[in-house]
Amino acid sequence: MKDYHTHRPAADGGYLCAVTRADWESVAAAEGMDPCFGIHPWHAHEVDPAEIAFELDDWLTRHPKAGVGETGLDAAPAHAATLEAQRLLLQVHLGAAFRHERMAHLHGVHAWAEILDLLKRRERAGTLPRVLLHAWNGSHEMAREFLRLGAVFSVGLRELSSPKAQERYARIPAERLFPESDGHPEDFPRAVALLARLN
Repeated sequence: MKDYHTHRPAADGGYLCAVTRADWESVAAAEGMDPCFGIHPWHAHEVDPAEIAFELDDWLTRHPKAGVGETGLDAAPAHAATLEAQRLLLQVHLGAAFRHERMAHLHGVHAWAEILDLLKRRERAGTLPRVLLHAWNGSHEMAREFLRLGAVFSVGLRELSSPKAQERYARIPAERLFPESDGHPEDFPRAVALLARLN
């Protein structure tokens, strides 16, 4: 089974997500992987959004199977000071994903409610792209809202190790919930096994 969100090439393939602009070349060159071009929210304040918008359009045009990401919002204390830069760059990423009809891989820490509101506004405007919610750990009620918007979810060993979280994941349709390693390939087989038990 392929890895739905990773930062290291996986033996069975998967979605290889960039973290910084410097990663894009290596992500594109990784054999057997689906590249995802983006800027992680931790690094949003380090780039010019207009420049990234131009480059992202170019890279997605040149790589027709590529996705967008990792992107999103991180409101944890260590990153909350850069939230405005994160919000601006997230809009750049979502706009590119919509225009190029690609999947956007979303990171959310203390920010899933804001991301949900943003996607609902895009739905009303007719500019909602496909999205994958990486390391999903929100409530079942919020998951239902994201499911209505067409979202899919990926979870890894960290998320699946919690029995309470497993109960929430068991309520997500199996065809919308996928395994990820998030760059820890040694954890992937266990994540796949735990996910299989839910279905």
